[in-house]
Amino acid sequence: MKTPEQKVAEQLTNLTEDHWFNAASLARYITDQPYYTTDRIMELVAQIIKWGGRRHEDELTPSGIYNSNTSSEGLFLANELSKTLDKLNKTYIWENIKLPK
Repeated sequence: MKTPEQKVAEQLTNLTEDHWFNAASLARYITDQPYYTTDRIMELVAQIIKWGGRRHEDELTPSGIYNSNTSSEGLFLANELSKTLDKLNKTYIWENIKLPK
């Protein structure tokens, strides 16, 4: 049985594969929520960035799980943003958001 998170993730990935998917429209709706909800969404974004960055590095590592010796622009961007998250974790004490280490 799938968890609620897995069901939403599956729906979201299916939605983004549609040619007419509008990322900006979804982002505007999500960020126009109460602070608590926005903080949870940003935690999700941070997790996506961290895991996407790790996948990017693994894609380019000969002994990695994917071992494809290639990557995507999205994974490259995630890797660069992950480096910025690492710097923020070292310089700012987060009180309401749990960022990946």
